[in-house]
Amino acid sequence: MTQVIVSKLEIASEYLDAAIEFFLAGANYFCAIHLSAAAEELFGAHVPEEERISTLAWKAEKALISERGPTPSDSATRKSINEWKNAVKHMDDGTSQTITIDPRFVAKYHIEKALNNLYKLNLRKSAAVWRFEDHQNRKVRVMAASISS
Repeated sequence: MTQVIVSKLEIASEYLDAAIEFFLAGANYFCAIHLSAAAEELFGAHVPEEERISTLAWKAEKALISERGPTPSDSATRKSINEWKNAVKHMDDGTSQTITIDPRFVAKYHIEKALNNLYKLNLRKSAAVWRFEDHQNRKVRVMAASISS
């Protein structure tokens, strides 16, 4: 057995690329959710805490929830923003054996979160990242064209 030393950023990039490939193929959305969420966490560990997309997301979620009622705890807010990825990844005692989810939407959401941290790190974009961006840009152009016509 040959052991190698591998950067966690390389692992995160591999996870993100695989998630994007699944997403663009329209297949294995739950794998895409799991992989892109793991990539987001690994990239995020290299970004200052106050700049991480997960930190910004829970602060925004906390503010939104506070507008509707009592201010939730930090842990309750983090649980809320991690609900989808944790529902896909875990089977805790007493939890439902099923989930209600839009897997394509959630996969895209987690890919975009991972990309946010990748961009903050100024890492080189892989071919998969470029394809994802092209895919998203085409959708925007089609929407813009339909609105202007």
